[in-house]
Formats: sequence, C-alpha cells, structure tokens
Amino acid sequence: YASVTPNLTTEQGVHFSGLQDLESLRLSSRDLICLPGVDFASFQRGELYQAIDKAKDWVWEQRAKGLFIASICTGSLILGKMGLLDGVQCATHWKCVNYFKNEFPRARLREDRLYCLDKGIFTSAGMTSGIDMALALVEQWDSPLVAARVAQEMVINIRRAETREQKNIFLDFKNHFNPDVYQIQEILANRLDTQYTLSDLARDLNKSPRHLSRLFKEHSGKTIQAYRDALRLERGEELLVHTEMSVNEVAQACGFENVRQFIRLWKAHKGCTPGRYRAEVNQN
Repeated sequence: YASVTPNLTTEQGVHFSGLQDLESLRLSSRDLICLPGVDFASFQRGELYQAIDKAKDWVWEQRAKGLFIASICTGSLILGKMGLLDGVQCATHWKCVNYFKNEFPRARLREDRLYCLDKGIFTSAGMTSGIDMALALVEQWDSPLVAARVAQEMVINIRRAETREQKNIFLDFKNHFNPDVYQIQEILANRLDTQYTLSDLARDLNKSPRHLSRLFKEHSGKTIQAYRDALRLERGEELLVHTEMSVNEVAQACGFENVRQFIRLWKAHKGCTPGRYRAEVNQN
C-alpha cells in the first residue's frame, strides 16, 4: 500500500500506518496501480482534492511509462479528476453517474457496464464488480481456464461479464452447488485434449453414465456432450486467435477426433470455417 501520506484513516474508521511514499516505489511496466473507492460526499465537498493533486503528477508519470491503472467503484472519480479518463470508456457507481457526467464530460461513461477495460485503464462500477474486473484481467493476461480456477478457489460461483451478453464457457453454467457436477466440469476442462468418454467419466466417479447425464443436465442446463463441445470450441478460439497453430493442430489440441469434426462443429456454431474466422480476427 502506498499514499501521499504515511498514515491515514478511512471513512469507515480503519487506520493505516507505515504506508509507502509514492516516489519511493520502483514499478515495472507490468505492474498495476489500483485506486480504492472513496466517499462520494467527501469527494463532492472537495475534501480529497489536495491529496489528489499531490498524487496526480506521479500517476501520470506511471501512465506514460505504460503501467496499467485501475479503480474500484467511486475510485473512478479520482481518475476523472486527474484527467486520466478523457476519451476512455469507463464505469462508476450508479449513485455518481449524473455528477460524473457533469464533472467529466470528456470521459466515455458506460452506464451499461459492470466494468470497463479500455486503453490500459480499468474501472469497475462497484466493489463486488471489482472482483469481476480482476477476474477479467486474469483472463485477459492469462486464459479463461486460469480465471475459472481462480474464481473457484475464491468460491465465486458466478463471474459476471463486462456486459450481460458476454459469455465464457469456463465460467458459465456453474450457477449451482452440486459437487458432482462441479467435479465433472473440472475434469472435462482439464482433459480437453483427450478422447475422454462418458464411460470413462462414469468409471472415474463410480456413477452410472445415465445418472451422470441426468444430474449434469439438471444442474447445469446442458448435456455433458454439449458442454464438452463448448469447452473445446472456446479453447479452439483461444488457440486460433493467440497462436500460429494450424487448424489441424488446433483440432488435435482440443480433443476432436479429426479436423473434419472440428470444422463441422465450428461452422455450426460460428457460421464460418476456423480459417476464415482467424483471418477476420487478424484483419481487425
């Protein structure tokens, strides 16, 4: 933790001491600076302006060095006051929306977003959506699978997407609390590159194939086969976009029996071939 003062007390009465001075920090371009939320009323009264002015030049210097900057909830007010949100898509708490629009008209405020990731600046609309944003960063900097595992470790049942329409198979269809179905989902996610059958799954879990199929559909809303196909397509998209693997290699890495099966399933869901999809993404 760092601040413009070595000691401070939050609006909730929590006292922090021994905080690092901003100028003493030695950061790299891969670091993330995260600003916490602030009391909206205190901000409106101008009680935070002096501290913001002290930190402004330092934050801008880090921005110029390519560091990522994030804010949680009303922390976006600080970024707006510093001028860092001009031309940047951003989110803020719903109680601040009208004030935010008036004070920072150059910011591209998105009222329909839980969080925004734009131009190296990340903002969340609330405190819990800050967790969603953090998981989105894990996904962006690593992969959907790693983000799903982090969410599971944190006992986060549903990770909300930036917009409600966005989907991610590694995190979706987990709005349940059935341990057997969770185990099935984890096994399938970890064995995408193998010909792992329903019989294999039933044997490993000491359940009948019929029981597992019924249980999975009841709690996830999808059949086991449909869920596995969706996992493979998600992984296939990741490999097509982020690697130079051939379509045949991608199909093999995703556990398809052959490249024809991969192409047929891809076209059924995406409306074009994997090669065409990759070309269109690269053009954009």
